[in-house]
Amino acid sequence: MTHTLACEDRDFPEWHGGRSHALVWAVEIDDPDLDDVVTAARHRCADYLFPAYERRPHVTLTFAGLAAAPGLPGYDDAARDADLTLLRSVVPGSPVSMRASGWDSFAMVPYLAIDGPWLQTAHDVVRHRTTEGHPMDYRPHVTVGHYRGRWPLDEVLATLRTPLPALEWSVEELSLLSYETHRFAGPLTRVGALDLTTGEWTPA
Repeated sequence: MTHTLACEDRDFPEWHGGRSHALVWAVEIDDPDLDDVVTAARHRCADYLFPAYERRPHVTLTFAGLAAAPGLPGYDDAARDADLTLLRSVVPGSPVSMRASGWDSFAMVPYLAIDGPWLQTAHDVVRHRTTEGHPMDYRPHVTVGHYRGRWPLDEVLATLRTPLPALEWSVEELSLLSYETHRFAGPLTRVGALDLTTGEWTPA
């Protein structure tokens, strides 16, 4: 990969097939210091990114699926419960540790890399929902934004990469998050959370 790939700011009906929402399993990170670091990175890379990005910092574990809708199959309560059974098999019984490890980029998005061994373990038990035909090594990360054009990746990384303060977290919950399929980079809404210390599921 030598250049960025432009994202498209549009609806994708060929993907969602009329379903209004999609869901992801993710770790939400509520930390003002992280907010500041990601906001600063967006400012540094503003010339390369779409201006709109409404999602709070989070680390996606896996795409759960397109939400079921009247007359349309999809991710429903039964699928959620099946995922919960798988995830409970690796619930650690205590908070999990994560830390920011540096700046990097996929073809379409720059990101802050996150280290956390449990994330890989949990991803491995629910990765069956990964989109077929798009294999990708799992790299836990916090997305900075979406590229709006094609640029040399080295040029973008030179702008993105600056010294990073120490950022570490102890996380007690894994969230199921929902977003509107027709909104590009629209906000995420919590559907519920799995307690990593007890395995209890709490709807939002």
